[in-house]
Amino acid sequence: MPVILAGLMFLGLGLLMVLTPTLGTSRTGHWAAISIIWLISPLILFAVLFLALNIGLIYLMNKLLKVLPPYLRVGQVYSQVMVLQVRAFCDRLARPFIRWGGWVAGFRYLRSRVIRR
Repeated sequence: MPVILAGLMFLGLGLLMVLTPTLGTSRTGHWAAISIIWLISPLILFAVLFLALNIGLIYLMNKLLKVLPPYLRVGQVYSQVMVLQVRAFCDRLARPFIRWGGWVAGFRYLRSRVIRR
C-alpha cells in the first residue's frame, strides 16, 4: 500500500508539472528546485539518523567510561602479572643457551690466547 501511494503521488506530481500553465514565464526553475528538495530530503533524513546514532554512542561511551576504570585497572594489574610471569619463564628457558654461549666464547678466547696465529 505505501509503495502504491508513493507511486500515485509521483504520478500526480508529474501530471501537475505537465499541466501547469506556462503563461509566458518559464516554471522549469521552480520545478527544478522542487525536484532537488525531493532528491535531497532522503539524504538529510539519513544524515539526521546518523547524527542521532553518533550522539547516542557518545553518551553511552561517556557513561561507560565513568563505570569501567576500576575494572580496567584490575585487568591491567593481571596483565602486568602475566607479563612478568612470561618474561621470567622466557628468561629461564634462555638461561642454558646464554650460559652455553658464554662457555663457548670463553673457550674460543682461551684457545686464541694459547694458540697464537
